[in-house]
Amino acid sequence: MTDCKPIPRRLLLAAGLAAPFLAPGLARAQAYPSRPVRLVVPFGPGGITDLVSRIVAEGAGSRLGVPIVVENRPGANGNIAGDFVAKAAPDGYTLLVASVSMFSVNTVIYPNMPYDPGRDFVPVVAVASTPHVLVAHPSVGARDLAGLIAAAKARPEALTYGTAGAGSSPHLTQLAFQNLTGAKLLEVHFRSGSASVQSVLAGQVSMTAEATPVIIAHVQAGTLRGYAVASPERVGLMPDVPTAAEAGLPGLENGSTSGIVAPRGTPDAVLVRLNQVFAEALAAPETKARLTQQGTLPLGGSGADFRALVDREVTRWRPLLAGVTAG
Repeated sequence: MTDCKPIPRRLLLAAGLAAPFLAPGLARAQAYPSRPVRLVVPFGPGGITDLVSRIVAEGAGSRLGVPIVVENRPGANGNIAGDFVAKAAPDGYTLLVASVSMFSVNTVIYPNMPYDPGRDFVPVVAVASTPHVLVAHPSVGARDLAGLIAAAKARPEALTYGTAGAGSSPHLTQLAFQNLTGAKLLEVHFRSGSASVQSVLAGQVSMTAEATPVIIAHVQAGTLRGYAVASPERVGLMPDVPTAAEAGLPGLENGSTSGIVAPRGTPDAVLVRLNQVFAEALAAPETKARLTQQGTLPLGGSGADFRALVDREVTRWRPLLAGVTAG
């Protein structure tokens, strides 16, 4: 009988015969992606998170080689979308756009969270940050921020303030505004920032603070009055709107900041690939131009960078959230 020597493993690999011996996670990572990727946005269409997500998904999808399809699942300041993605298969085909407020605030204000941000997700990349602009319907009458503050303090809760929901970044800006001024506003919560802005435009709500792309055209048209940009610098397309510090309210700084996360258990190789394509898209001149012309700052970096950003926001906002509850 002729001796049968074992075939070296390197030859099996070369011949493609060793696939059954590969770890299932590694095999899936090597095949990734083989179909479109779903990017779940936790707020409604037309808001800043939706707008930024669509721009970045377009650039990242072209680099990934498959479409990245944006899907809106609004409600409960992101908890509906978060719960959905937390329970999705950890294979890189379902991702979540997480607002920083969603991960830094919800665990404080919601008594029964359907997921644990630190346990159920792994960060992929920080996406973008867009400053808020404090605006009001012209019928409010105040000509500048000092006048707006005076009006709000003279009649507590007479001025209404629209937000994208309890714990949303516009809500945080309101809390900071009240904390800094002593004014008291009446909160009106909506399912998205765009719905809040539409209510202010209709004169149903007095004021709000929203990200620049959502309100620039309305300030330029005079249908909303811009009082202050909640950032250290003015926004190029609204050069006449001062920063909050210039308007006499230093310390009012906030905006809409987001990043992308994946379900816990997603293979490391897939996470590396996703970070690569999203970071490349954010650094690309065409993406940067589309974002910066709206006053949005592209971010990028590692998943650890996004986690550190969320941790800083938890420390920043927790003192203002005492007594705030939702749902």
